[in-house]
Amino acid sequence: MDLQRIKDTWASVADSIQSNKLRSALTLTGVIIGTAVVALVGAVLTGLSQRVQEVSDKSAPNVIYFTKQARIGPSLEQPTAEERQRKDFSLADAIAVAELQSPQAVSPQKVRGSYGPSANVPKVTARSREGINPLILGVWENYPQVINVPLDKGRFFTETERRARASVAVIGFGISKQIFEDLDPLGEDVKIDGKLFRVIGVLGQSTGEGVIGSDALDERTIYIPFETSEKFYPEIEETLIAVRAPNGRVDEVTDEVSYLLRTRRGVGSTEPNDFGVNRSEQVFELVNDVINGLGVIVVPIALASLFVGGVGVMNVMLVSVKERTAEIGIKRALGARRRVILTQFLLEAITLTGIGGLIGIAVGLLLAFAVRTIISFPAAVPFWAIAAGFGASVLVGLVAGFYPALQASRLDPVEAMRRT
Repeated sequence: MDLQRIKDTWASVADSIQSNKLRSALTLTGVIIGTAVVALVGAVLTGLSQRVQEVSDKSAPNVIYFTKQARIGPSLEQPTAEERQRKDFSLADAIAVAELQSPQAVSPQKVRGSYGPSANVPKVTARSREGINPLILGVWENYPQVINVPLDKGRFFTETERRARASVAVIGFGISKQIFEDLDPLGEDVKIDGKLFRVIGVLGQSTGEGVIGSDALDERTIYIPFETSEKFYPEIEETLIAVRAPNGRVDEVTDEVSYLLRTRRGVGSTEPNDFGVNRSEQVFELVNDVINGLGVIVVPIALASLFVGGVGVMNVMLVSVKERTAEIGIKRALGARRRVILTQFLLEAITLTGIGGLIGIAVGLLLAFAVRTIISFPAAVPFWAIAAGFGASVLVGLVAGFYPALQASRLDPVEAMRRT
């Protein structure tokens, strides 16, 4: 096909779309919605991944957690039989690690509650009000040297208080607001699982830079002395050891602590570790796995909605062929070949869906901007979402327009002109 014929074909396509503006607009609705959803889903998934990376980078990248089980925090996998049978870490293990020269700071940690949703939730009350899903951590007084513990009011507990098994607590900002409202909680009593604790510190308010816009974990955390947690929760046998390494020496510290723990646990030189070694960024691997899984599920669904819009495109194109039968007959009588007619209708369908794809991408960009502005979420439409949305819209036009275009090209010129 020469250049002039291409120009004539595009002119015919443009004239057809312009002469049926309402019908073209209605036809594009499904394509626009489908493409916008693809762009928005891509923006949300990209924003989640970016936010997880930001939180991971800020969550003490030099910290190593040594645990009984292979992974720390929430997991989609249940502990294996071998992991359940492993020996728990003890306070003596933590003390031995703390005596090493290479770590910058060491603290054992007992956990009451869950990092995620759980049926086994501690009960924290004061003034007839109850905190939502609190997480109790029993730690040493140097825990703020292991990870960042941003205090807004008061102080952290001392070594003397820890050794005396004092009933003191540093509570999260969210818990403070839930049970004390506007009352200053310092010096007030709070009940943790029925035991009275005196509030000596309050954590700072979340910065809004958590995975989904808030640091909910920090907001609901309560720190108590390690020995106090042993006294009140003797049933919690598992202890993890949090170790902070100096900058640039994470691998060295990991190896030294691992060697010490292997020796204390009697692990042979050819045997694998019978404990988990987790760096802080590994805690977020599960979240990334979930995000990737959502992408695999949601993006095809969004693309499927786009192809549903293609059914409407095919229907409109069939009607268009019927309405323009006489026009097709005249063109064929004047010498237009079948491939010219086929190309014209294919281009019309592709142009329709392509325009819809571009509008849908623009709508997706606006929605992503709205999400980013309203809830301070780093939603940005990635190139793959733009390419996938536009590519799918063009493919829809090609598939949906092929049969009507083929029907138009096969019309008999004489029979077609009789329908004038």
